[in-house]
Amino acid sequence: MQIIKEKLEIDEVLEQRIKNTLKFLNIKSKIIKGNIIHISKTNIAYIEPHKLEINNITYLFFNECENVYVNTLEEFIPFNDLGTYIKKHKN
Repeated sequence: MQIIKEKLEIDEVLEQRIKNTLKFLNIKSKIIKGNIIHISKTNIAYIEPHKLEINNITYLFFNECENVYVNTLEEFIPFNDLGTYIKKHKN
């Protein structure tokens, strides 16, 4: 079994929205691009989300998705509430 990883390009609109939010909050952080992970000789693939880490909280983003997942795929917030959430958890 062979695992193949391919870099997933981040949607330009999503990237710009994230950068604008960070700029507004005066936070410097790097967006880590996600991956598409394939398992050879199967039809199984996994999309690893784009990541942003601020104050030990990992924010997960998928292209064309209006939700931001916090640390895991179980808790999410609307993208429009991201700035408020980051400010609230800044400590």
